[in-house]
Amino acid sequence: MQSGYIGSAFDYAHHPYDLYWAHTGNMGQVIEQRRPPTFGDWSEPNQMLFDQQTYMGASMERALKQSYDRQEQWNQAHMYAHHEEMNNRYLDDRQRRMLDQWHAGQPVVAHPPIVDYSTLPPYDGSVTYSTPPLHHSQWVDPHTMGNQQASQEGDQGNSSSGAFGFGGFAEMMMSIFGPPQPKYY
Repeated sequence: MQSGYIGSAFDYAHHPYDLYWAHTGNMGQVIEQRRPPTFGDWSEPNQMLFDQQTYMGASMERALKQSYDRQEQWNQAHMYAHHEEMNNRYLDDRQRRMLDQWHAGQPVVAHPPIVDYSTLPPYDGSVTYSTPPLHHSQWVDPHTMGNQQASQEGDQGNSSSGAFGFGGFAEMMMSIFGPPQPKYY
């Protein structure tokens, strides 16, 4: 038995595996570097088999490395775009905060001082914020809708329309599908 090589297979117990063996030089150089010292003593079919297996293994290693590099470039591009998005959101939030401060008549500060929360007194529940009676929608202002609804109810006397005026929709659905049925599940 030959030392380091068993037939056309590489003996990894005798020679350590080189991680980048297939990435240096052209394919002919890679195949020649992988040949054992006793390669000339082998028969021609064994030499061809060893060269073919080395070529296939090197091709797979190179394809895997190219795929990994391509995926890594893709990930880098996405990471850059993600960081750009985070930076733009931060700048947009800062501009909105400064505009709100300006509208409220407060002094506009680009970089407000950091609040040390350990020095603040504990929350005792004394501050209560008024909550609107309706679920707030960014499309419909609940206060103006409530005023319009009150004026419509005063004109029409229709109390089934609800806070946002869905009474006509409910009547239309009942005229199509009938009254609500119990759930079947």
